[in-house]
Amino acid sequence: MYRDQVLEVEPTGIEAVGDEQRHGSPRDLFGVWFSANAEIATWMVGVFVTALYGTDLRAAAIGIVLGNIAGFALLGILGTFGPRYGVPQMVASRLAFGRLGNTAPAALSFLAGIGWFAINTVFGAYALQTIAGIGYLLALAIMLLLQIALAVYGYNLIHAFERASVLLLAAGFVLLGAVTIARAHWNAPFDSHAPFAFGGAAAGFIYATALAFSYATGWVPCASDYSRYLPRASNPRAVWFYAFIGCALPCIALEILGAATVSATRMNLANALPTEAIAQLLGSGILAKLVLATVVLGTLTANCMNLYSGALAALVAFNVRVKRALAAGAVGIIGALLASGGGHPRETAELYTNFLLLLSYWASPWAAVVLIDWILARGGDRDPERMPAWRPGFIAWLVGLAASIPFWNQAWFTGPLARAFPQFGDLSYYVGFAAGALAMWALSLRRDLEPDPARGELSPAPND
Repeated sequence: MYRDQVLEVEPTGIEAVGDEQRHGSPRDLFGVWFSANAEIATWMVGVFVTALYGTDLRAAAIGIVLGNIAGFALLGILGTFGPRYGVPQMVASRLAFGRLGNTAPAALSFLAGIGWFAINTVFGAYALQTIAGIGYLLALAIMLLLQIALAVYGYNLIHAFERASVLLLAAGFVLLGAVTIARAHWNAPFDSHAPFAFGGAAAGFIYATALAFSYATGWVPCASDYSRYLPRASNPRAVWFYAFIGCALPCIALEILGAATVSATRMNLANALPTEAIAQLLGSGILAKLVLATVVLGTLTANCMNLYSGALAALVAFNVRVKRALAAGAVGIIGALLASGGGHPRETAELYTNFLLLLSYWASPWAAVVLIDWILARGGDRDPERMPAWRPGFIAWLVGLAASIPFWNQAWFTGPLARAFPQFGDLSYYVGFAAGALAMWALSLRRDLEPDPARGELSPAPND
């Protein structure tokens, strides 16, 4: 019996968790989500807001708050799927997309998970190298082994590790925050010389909101992965609240501190590594090493979840019948190869960051489709594992994604409308979400006029 055993490899894969294995409380979600987001990549979101887009600090803070509230409200809602259905989020996504229609979102979720795993490992390895005075490749190997071990053991060990890390992470970032707050210029105006400041102050505010929202929605495709062992009778409101507050609290605080860091240092942070910014703020003494230790710990807490959810998404996307632990190990090896970066970690970090920001556009319309399906079904007692091959969500998602493309505004691609109206910033996340939601609503209403096997007259899905 796996149940609540911490030092036992999780036997459950992407199938539903049985009632005999259910355990825990919605309160457990606070620790797991707080620690996953109290990490350096979250802080870097705030750095990007001001260093890249020139946003003034007040507008950045407001945009960060709004973006996080909207994004993590969605995560809380989808987190309630865990106790209800007992399956990973990418399996629950079949409710809206169907078994085959769900393949593409699951594959993108896998790519996002392994991509963030690689980039965060680069940051963590840099921090460990600075603390221990060891070579980069050795630091990288240590980080990879620890993260893969956590992901292989699975759900219970990840939850225990995240809960144990809460206070340590909070203390480390409080140290960084105290120095940042003392040195930051909180009335810093819009910086028209920033690399992507050509949209003006209004665009900077929109970028701040969009980056915070996109970072939050990046976690949404794995929301129920960490609540699926909760008892079926868990209070949905409590599940929503603890997931929401566990994510929103560290993200809002760290992203605002990241935005303030740009005015607190004298260096150009647009292309700087986190370790360089920390050294600029704290020097190389004991305080700097404590904060860098926090970076290492935060890398572990975020990346074990990136790898765990990436492995689950891979099993869903590629329909492979292997044990979850083996999938986690295999995906970890792929992530290790990516993180090695051919010996050029700085260039690797920049390359992967641009790729991941471009990749993030898929998640907003996906979240809209899943949300509208949930609203129209009023939760329901549907079985995600017995869905037909195709559901309206796939078409609605494509509509939302296509509608957002003209508004994309990213280092590798700028859409025609974003290029023509730079003062509006990057509206793609909002347009994609709205278009996907409206398309899903319209397609679902149309299906209400004809028989729908997903509304109760289900036959077992064929073996494929």
